Amino acid sequence: MPAAKRKSDVLAEPVIELTDSEGEEELPAPVAKKARKSDVGEGSSTGGKKGKAASVAKNWYEIELEGEEEGGVEVYDDCNEIRRKIRLLQKQPDFKVTHWLKEIGNINNNSYQRFMKATGPTGGASNGTYYAAYVYFEKVRIAEGKKKTAKRLRNEQEHSCGMPTEERRHMWVLG
Repeated sequence: MPAAKRKSDVLAEPVIELTDSEGEEELPAPVAKKARKSDVGEGSSTGGKKGKAASVAKNWYEIELEGEEEGGVEVYDDCNEIRRKIRLLQKQPDFKVTHWLKEIGNINNNSYQRFMKATGPTGGASNGTYYAAYVYFEKVRIAEGKKKTAKRLRNEQEHSCGMPTEERRHMWVLG
């Protein structure tokens, strides 16, 4: 049975010199490789898309919506739809709610929790999370080049100036 190798045994072996001092010929320096030229965008993860499609994709924060500067983006998704989209977003791996809240407008976690606990199509409409999340999802939709949903188109027809951003539950109607 052979003896087990130990560090001390390996270090005691003679060192073999790999350089040849007798033949003083210099080898040519290795040629640097050139980068491949491709039509695919630099940040693209798919090799199939080329040209125009790669140049259209942007990051969501680079997109400007109409009326965003004044804080008047017209909202066409109700609160239930926004909560549904947030729940889908939470199912993605490596998604952190606190990081996302900071990205969309430094939203307080307590405000976010109140919005998520509210119910109904206008429940939480006056919450800042509703508006900030809507703007985020609209920018992502535009960045990904997706079409508007049938519900969204219906809401645009019914509410030409956007959905109300206050809860209807606490209103008094006198007549």
